[in-house]
Amino acid sequence: MKRCPVCTILLMLMLSCWAVFSPAKAQAKGHSFTVLVLNSYHIGYSWGESVLNGIRRELAESGLSLKVHYEFMDTKFYSPQAVEQPLVQLYKSKYATTHFDAIIASDNNALNFLIAHRDTLFPKTPVTFCGVTRFRPEMLQGRNGFTGVAEDVDVAGTISLILRLFPKTRHIGLVSGGVTTSSKNNLEHALEEVRDFAGRLDAINLSGLNPQELKKRLETLPQDTALLYLSYYRTPDGTVLDVDESTGLVAEWSGVPVFSPWLYTMGNGVMGGRVVSGAEQGRKAAQLAVQILRGTAVEALPVIQSQESKTVLDYRQLKRFSLSKHLLPAGSEVLFEPETLFYKYRTSLIIVLACFLWLTLTVFVLLWLLREKTRAAQELQRREERLQSLVALNDLAETPYEQLIQFGLDRLQHLLQAKKALALTFDSRGTLKRYCLCTASELGWHDGPGLQYEQLFSPFWLEVLHKKTVQRIRAGAESDAHSWPCETGRFAQSIALPVWEGERVHGLILLGRDSGDFSRADEQHLMLLMQGIMDIILKRRARERQEQLESELRHSQKMEAIGTVAGGIAHDFNNIISAISSCCELALEDIPPGNPAREDMKQSLKAASRGKQVISRIRTFCSRSEAPAESVYFPALVEECLELLTSLLPSTVELRVEQEISGSGTVVADPGDLHQILMNLCLNADHAMLGQQGTLRVLVREVCVSSSLAAAPPELSEGEYICLTVEDTGKGISSEVLPRIFDPFFTTRKEHGGTGLGLSTVQEICRKYKGLVTVESEEGKGSAFHVFLPEEEHPAADVDTHAKEHVSVRGTERLLVVDDDPELLYSVAKYLSRQGYQVRSCSRSMEALELVRNDPDQFDLLLADQIMPELTGSGLAWELLDCAPDMPVILYSGYSGENADDFVQELEALGVAAFIAKPFENHELGMQVRRVLTAKKERDDGASSHN
Repeated sequence: MKRCPVCTILLMLMLSCWAVFSPAKAQAKGHSFTVLVLNSYHIGYSWGESVLNGIRRELAESGLSLKVHYEFMDTKFYSPQAVEQPLVQLYKSKYATTHFDAIIASDNNALNFLIAHRDTLFPKTPVTFCGVTRFRPEMLQGRNGFTGVAEDVDVAGTISLILRLFPKTRHIGLVSGGVTTSSKNNLEHALEEVRDFAGRLDAINLSGLNPQELKKRLETLPQDTALLYLSYYRTPDGTVLDVDESTGLVAEWSGVPVFSPWLYTMGNGVMGGRVVSGAEQGRKAAQLAVQILRGTAVEALPVIQSQESKTVLDYRQLKRFSLSKHLLPAGSEVLFEPETLFYKYRTSLIIVLACFLWLTLTVFVLLWLLREKTRAAQELQRREERLQSLVALNDLAETPYEQLIQFGLDRLQHLLQAKKALALTFDSRGTLKRYCLCTASELGWHDGPGLQYEQLFSPFWLEVLHKKTVQRIRAGAESDAHSWPCETGRFAQSIALPVWEGERVHGLILLGRDSGDFSRADEQHLMLLMQGIMDIILKRRARERQEQLESELRHSQKMEAIGTVAGGIAHDFNNIISAISSCCELALEDIPPGNPAREDMKQSLKAASRGKQVISRIRTFCSRSEAPAESVYFPALVEECLELLTSLLPSTVELRVEQEISGSGTVVADPGDLHQILMNLCLNADHAMLGQQGTLRVLVREVCVSSSLAAAPPELSEGEYICLTVEDTGKGISSEVLPRIFDPFFTTRKEHGGTGLGLSTVQEICRKYKGLVTVESEEGKGSAFHVFLPEEEHPAADVDTHAKEHVSVRGTERLLVVDDDPELLYSVAKYLSRQGYQVRSCSRSMEALELVRNDPDQFDLLLADQIMPELTGSGLAWELLDCAPDMPVILYSGYSGENADDFVQELEALGVAAFIAKPFENHELGMQVRRVLTAKKERDDGASSHN
């Protein structure tokens, strides 16, 4: 490929520029930068030295390799005009062969010098400045490569500080030499700021005075005057003063407080102010210079025109004028504060104090260790006894529950040195029937009141129980804490352990003393020993549950096999009934009115319809999927379920069904759950009457639960309920067994294959829909189960699901019908042919696929069964995507199960136009075919119009 010479040259130039001007590359090669620092004043001048210190520190911390030149213009002793031309000649000669990468200018005279002569002496060299008073952007007009930090002194903030510390001040004297550029600028700035305090302060101009004149003026100042020191270094008569001389003169001869907005003026009579630091000015100017050296363009670095000042005061001046530090603004800094005795000998005092504390601590530690040694010995003995108790528990693994509790209470009463120990045990309904009491002379079980703990316990003990953790209780003034439940004792100190399993309370363990607090070690002893007992109980219960689960698993496997067989039978019956129903509809059309056979054919259709309902019930009963809740008319569901149940009941059982419904009669629930409730209760009733003549009574009625209804279950909230009662005349339930019948895995029919899950499932379903199941039973007189479910107040309007749309289902399109069932294939093809369609029938899916592949345009629609050998209906639809992607597909099937909804969604993702569940009616089939063909025609017409 031929290269463009112009492009090559441009690329080389870009690389060369990058190599030359890249700061990072230059620095990597050890490139050294040359910097000039131009100071307006002389060496040793306080402000100038502070600026230079800030510059030097920032340049040293930059990490760059620098060569720094320092020049001093000495404009404090000589006027800028007098030294300007000699300095131009000096610098021109001195730096004729030196190239500076950056220049840092300090104060106005240096900046003005560079503005006038930079382009002559140091062409295109970038300049950063600091300490420039009264800066205005117009000063740099027409000049490029200048940036810096303006000296924005806070004169207004300093005046506000004067008024805060000396609120009686009415005059402010402005002290300035009035000769140098900075003194003139500072005076002008101060006069502008004082105008904002007009009416509160009068300005006294003390500028342009020789030392003797200034002394006389200072002696005659009013008493309510404060001085603002601006700059008094050069006077009109040529006198030159340093900072200490100048500020000392003003403070000594005035006798009034002296303030200044510069930090460098403090130390010899100036009280302070909102000050600007020269070091900070120099540091920021050096920062800008470093950024320029690293490649930042000067134009990208605007002049910094405002800086944050801080309040600084001289401690000696505060004392001189009797000012408290509390008057100072927050964050103020005080200089020259003398060290106190503590600060002067701080190190020695701290060492002595630390030694004293160490010795004191050592004594206390030794005493504590001695006490802990005794306590540890006692605790060790108790731990040994606890371990012995835990070891002894292993020998009690098969001991009855009540003996385990007795053993635990006896050991706890001894370990915790309690006067009395109490164990309250609750059944599954939270009822206290027995409790165990242990004292020095007694250990045994007692009958409880037979009440639930909510009715038995006071609010204090209910709160203890519901905290579910070990609690140490000091009675104090609370009478409830003194008195134990069931009037079993009164103690000043108690320790309680509620025993819970999930949301079910099992018991409450209490130990009491008349004196001496229970400790954390006591808590551990109590918890560990009771945990050991609970572990034995839970292991025993887990073993029993495992045996029940294994039995349930075997039963579940049998039911799963039955469900699979029932599903297969339902599928085959779907095909058979669909063919019978379809052929009967076709025959009914051929029989003229008045023919006796017409009525027989209608009866055949009714029988087929009943067959569909039976299959639907079988599929619902065998389904294991969780259906969403819906409005269910409960009386109709009961009738439907009992039709299925009739075939299961022996002839010795008489079934009576009664209904007392005047309201909506609907509940919001999963119909499958309601089926399960009714089937479980009815089959349990049948087992209770096994081998006997008996009556099974099923009653559906409406119940209004309110606070005034005494017979209503207290667990139900107020409202309307549907009450289902299943009553039998069987052998009944004993009083010992009755409290446990709703426990999972509890059964009295193990030898007959009972799993103990039927009634617990009924209870869980009732809770799921905010209902309740109760039982009434007397041994030898039968049982009655009552199921309460909330009645829907405004049920959805009934929809006639069998209504047919009276629209035309006829057509002339070409249809391909595929089904491996010859009877159903015959009836479907014949019905569609009668509607005017051109129908081609196939009993094999591969044959249908070959027909379409040979001529994809010969059919307008494919109608196929889902369950077929070779290729399923969905598989055939997938294959047609390659050869006939525009041909719509309708599938029909009796498919059901947990994944039925997922199957329909898969068909939609595959592009199947419609799915029809078997068994179906001819008119339903015709409506779907017509709808799909009409939609296809509309799409085709729309595509043609766009073309």
